Amino acid sequence: MSNLQRIVSAPLNHLPHTGGIILCGLIIAMSGLVALLSADYVILIGVLMLGLPFALLVFIPQIRPTAVVLLLIFVPFTSILKAITGSRFAPLTFDLALLLAFGLYMAHGFIRHKIRLGWLDLCFFLFLLFACLQMFNPNVPSLQAGAEGLRKFAFATILFYVGRHFFRAKDIVFWQKALIIASVAIALYGLKQFFYMSAIDYRMIELASASPITYLMGGWIRPFSTLPGPFHLGLYLMVVSLLLITQLMLKHGRATTRLIIPFILLLHLVVLFFTRTKGNWVGLFAGFIVLLFLQTRQPIKFLFTLFGLGFVSLLFIAIISAIAPANSLGVLEDAISAVTNPLEAPTFIYRVQLWEEIMVPALQENPLFGYGTSSSGEGLSNLYIGTNSKHFASHNLYLKVFLELGLVGLAIFLVLVGGSLWNAGRNLRHVYAIPSMRLTYFWGIATVMAFLVAGLVIPTLDASPVNYYFWFLLGLISSKELAQVPYTNPTTI
Repeated sequence: MSNLQRIVSAPLNHLPHTGGIILCGLIIAMSGLVALLSADYVILIGVLMLGLPFALLVFIPQIRPTAVVLLLIFVPFTSILKAITGSRFAPLTFDLALLLAFGLYMAHGFIRHKIRLGWLDLCFFLFLLFACLQMFNPNVPSLQAGAEGLRKFAFATILFYVGRHFFRAKDIVFWQKALIIASVAIALYGLKQFFYMSAIDYRMIELASASPITYLMGGWIRPFSTLPGPFHLGLYLMVVSLLLITQLMLKHGRATTRLIIPFILLLHLVVLFFTRTKGNWVGLFAGFIVLLFLQTRQPIKFLFTLFGLGFVSLLFIAIISAIAPANSLGVLEDAISAVTNPLEAPTFIYRVQLWEEIMVPALQENPLFGYGTSSSGEGLSNLYIGTNSKHFASHNLYLKVFLELGLVGLAIFLVLVGGSLWNAGRNLRHVYAIPSMRLTYFWGIATVMAFLVAGLVIPTLDASPVNYYFWFLLGLISSKELAQVPYTNPTTI
């Protein structure tokens, strides 16, 4: 045996004596700890350990952006993970990985003295800090309520800083390709749910924080696919549909790819229609108008193209509705009527009464600092039952921010979003010669505006995990450095 072999094998020879004893001790200690914990904590630990290998990918600097992109692609599948694990804490797997990525990016910047802090970055940190402090607002009944409210809303803002400073153009191109591919599977599964609900679908509803009524509103199932609810699926399809529309508008990518995109877009529009999330319909239309404004060279020609696609979509919807059960057709007709005549829609009348009778008096009572993080969080009302704390169903993004963070938080939020859009408008002149970046900026601006418009009747940024896309795109379009990267990819979709 050589000296090298002796050196390598020496520790192994002692393993049965020292290593075995240590390993047995650890197993006994862990067994005792598990025995003392409740079942919920055991499931939580199991879920975190399940996602840990995936989260560890962000530790490798060379593939960290790719790992974050993969997280953004797979995060809409969280409800499937919930159903498999039987735990509503399953999405923490993705949150852990994103938090690790953000922490490592920041640590790397501190070590190399390359932390970039513009005035928008300061707004971001101030908003996140203020949301964290509002977890301890006297109105918040418990730390759990505050933490869940933070996770569903303000936690996603870390992607604003990541997208603004740490992403490369080729990573964004990869994200766009993978997002479209994954969206096809998600849309097809949502279409399946409209016609047939399986056991795993009911399991996902059972583990969701939203009321089961949300999924059956109107007397017929509203598809939610692998996301937490119909509104989340609608927002997701709105985001991807705007990406597809932008690619059609800019004639981006290969000719063969451009032939496939209209069929994918048709699928997304049909499923979005079946979700009956009218705010998302309006948001998509607003994003389309923004795209027409940004691309003013041949808006009339493209408008006719989209009207033709819309006609085909309506024809396809009519065929689907004709072969679907009779009561589903009436539900869809009611949804169309609510959009074409919104002032008489029961849901709109309900919202107006809610705002006048509850929200306005509440804001007048405590306007400066609001009622704390989670006090207007979607699906969190159960954490306020049996307490003296106040919880509000805002049905409006801006009222939600106002109610939770007060006038101070709303002002910071509006400055952060408005300043980012202002930067995006100034950056546009740098990206016209870079096809992939022109696509990203057009899509990003249109999607942000769609979220903000849909937010008039839906607290869109409470729809985790789809709100990740809003903050990530807002960070991308506000980045001047990214706009000046001379990167092109001839194989871009």
